[in-house]
Parts: sequence; C-alpha cells; structure tokens
Amino acid sequence: MNKKKGTYLLKTGPILLLILAYQLLLFSMIAVQANANVMQPPGIRMIDLFTQKEPYSGRGLNNASDAFSPRLESKVVLYALVTYNEEPLEGWQVGFQVDSPKPLPGFPLVNSSFTNASGIASISFRLQQVGYSEESFFGKWVAVANVEIAGAIVSDTLTFKVGYIVEIVSVATIDENLNPKSRFPGATCVGTKLHIRNIAMLPRTATIVVTAYDRLRNAFDSIILDNFTVEPGENYIFTHCFLNVSEQAEIGNAVINASAYTAFPIMGGVPYCPEVSAGFVIISRDVAVVEVTTSAVDVVAGEVVNVTVTVKNKGGDTETFSVNAYYGDFLIDTFSVESLAPDQNRTLTFFWNTTYVPAGSYTISAVAEALRGETERGDNAKIDGAVLVRVPRIFLFPRELSIVALVVAVALALFAMIILLTRRRSNPYSVTLNVDILSS
Repeated sequence: MNKKKGTYLLKTGPILLLILAYQLLLFSMIAVQANANVMQPPGIRMIDLFTQKEPYSGRGLNNASDAFSPRLESKVVLYALVTYNEEPLEGWQVGFQVDSPKPLPGFPLVNSSFTNASGIASISFRLQQVGYSEESFFGKWVAVANVEIAGAIVSDTLTFKVGYIVEIVSVATIDENLNPKSRFPGATCVGTKLHIRNIAMLPRTATIVVTAYDRLRNAFDSIILDNFTVEPGENYIFTHCFLNVSEQAEIGNAVINASAYTAFPIMGGVPYCPEVSAGFVIISRDVAVVEVTTSAVDVVAGEVVNVTVTVKNKGGDTETFSVNAYYGDFLIDTFSVESLAPDQNRTLTFFWNTTYVPAGSYTISAVAEALRGETERGDNAKIDGAVLVRVPRIFLFPRELSIVALVVAVALALFAMIILLTRRRSNPYSVTLNVDILSS
C-alpha cells in the first residue's frame, strides 16, 4: 500500500508542479499587464496649443496666454504641438478654431495646418480690420486646436485677453488729504489721482505724463513719471504738489491730461492707450477790508476805543486769513478769520486801550493778510481817519475829592458875597461935608 502511494505521488507531483507553474506565469502576466496599465502615461496622445507670448504663452492643457494689444502687437500666432508617447508627429493635420468676444467679420476663424518635423502646426491672424476700431477686438478670446491620433481625437483650449496692455482708466484731481477736489486757487497745487490697469501677466514699464492746461489751453505745469513699473492688475497712483497753478494761469475752466507711453515720447515711445482727461476750475483769491469805524474820535488817554472792521471774501474759494488793526504805526491787535465763504462778510471788533498812549492824533487802519496767489491786493487795507488822544487833567488830590472841594469852595464864595451885599444895605454910612469960607 505504501508503495502504491509512493508511485501515485511520483506520477501526480510533476503534474501539480506544472499546474502551479502555469498559475504563477498567468498571475505574473496579469500583474505585469496591470502594472503596465497603471504606469502608462496619461498623455500618450497629446496636442498643446500656445501663442508666441513667452514666458506666459499658455503651454500646457487648457492654459491661458498673456494678453495682446491691437496697438502694440496686433498679430497673434497660434502653435499646436502634436505628440504621441511624447514623440513629435510630423505631417499630421491640425484643425484650429478661434472665437472673438464680439461679432467680427471672419470670426469664428476656422483653419487647419500640418505639423512640421518638430510636430508643430501653426496659423496666424491680426487684431485689425478696416472700418473697425481697436476697441472692437477687446475682450476674452477662445482658441481650440484638435487632431486625430491613432483613431482618437484630442484637443486643447487656449484663452487670452485683448486690450490696452497698460491703460489709464481715469484721472481725477484731489487735495492734499487725497480727497476729491475740483476748485483750486492760483499759486496753489493740484493733486492728481491716476487709476492704471495692466492686463498683462508681467510688470510693464511705462512713462506716465500728466499735463495741466488753463482756460486758453496754455500748458502751465506737468508731471513726468519715467520708467514707472506698472504691476499686473489694478493700480492707483496718488501724486500731489507737482502741478503748480501759476499766477499767470487764466481763471476759469481748466483740464489735466494723462498719457502712458512705452518709453519717453521724445525717445520714440508709443502710447499704450488713448489720453485721459479730467476738468477742474482755477479760481481767484481776493480778500478785502471794506469798512473801518471807531466808537469815538476824541478821547482822553485811558479810555477804550472800539474799532470795528468788516472784511469780505471776494474770491472763489473759502478762505482763512488774519486781520491786523493799527493806530498810526502801532498794532492794536490781530484777529483770525476762519473759513470765510465766497462773497461773504464778517465783522470784527478790536478794543483799543489808550491808557499808555501819548497824546496826539492817530490814524486808524485795518489790513487783511495777503493770500498766496492773490492778484488784487489793493483792497486788503483801509483807513478810517484819525482819533485824537488828549492828556487827562492832573489833580493834587483824587479826582472825586477835588470835585467835592471845588463845589464847597464855590458854595463858600457865594455865601460870602451874599453876606457882604446884605451888610451894605442894612448899615449905610453917613457923610458930613464941612465947608470953610475965607474972608476977603
């Protein structure tokens, strides 16, 4: 029985080994196939659509290219790289379709091209058409390229913006606190606020020129920001006290123009975008003393004289200024006039204490501060006339006692006169006349 078992095992052993070996081989083939499926590159069939705008040309699937400008670089070149297992394919036909953001003749553009030895097919078109403005091409463009490789169609989508690469969106006038302001007196400074946009993916260098013109379109000042770096996205630039309104600038409506150039204009720079303007008003500055009056014209030293001064703002802007009052060449006091609106008056009262003022006649006047840029200064001063200051009487005793003594003295004098007159009437003197006659 043991011999039979041994013989059976000898016969069946090789068969079991063959079955086991077959299963191991089968499992290994499945594992290799599975591993091969896992390791197989996902882009075995690939097309990559991009433009000439390096380094941001849109390489890679469904990426965006850098922006284009009809003014600076109107030609767009689309490239399609076709590969199979990362190897370029030559002679393969690639279909292109380009969609514009606005209706334009010739768009959507449908075209095709064959790949060269490097596996690249290309087409080109321009962002210009007769009878259409450059703004007609602005917006987001979409391009698609497709190719059939080994019975399968593969495609890639590319987007890019068209517009002014560097654009001055707006310009506005501001005050020294960066708040909006549109009225500026002569001989002051105009602040500017520039809103600049860069739609590119890289910083751009620009020359920014801002020029101010008066009512007669005479340029009176300008700002030049040379080699200014405009970062991608929205940018705001605040500048102040560069545009000086000269005293010669004409009063009235004025304007500032702002432009952005690829380089300094004298060096052949090309405008990135159209010029942008903003209006403002140049106004006059004029304050005046319109009236000066005094409460008295003849005083004894020690009395207080009220000097009333009326001032007026004849200019076009609210003003704050100082006013001085004088007697002769001497200052009485200084008052500050705060926030006096245009065409408004304000009355000030100065108190002139004449206690230590020497006797004499003094001219009373008032002078308003001359404002920066004020061209009419003849009315800043006004004279009222003269005030006579007299020396007071000198008393040995206090004035009140002296008056009482004087009254008493007058009363005593009157009493004495009455007594004398009364006595003469009641006791008349008798007169005796003796005449001696001499004999002859």
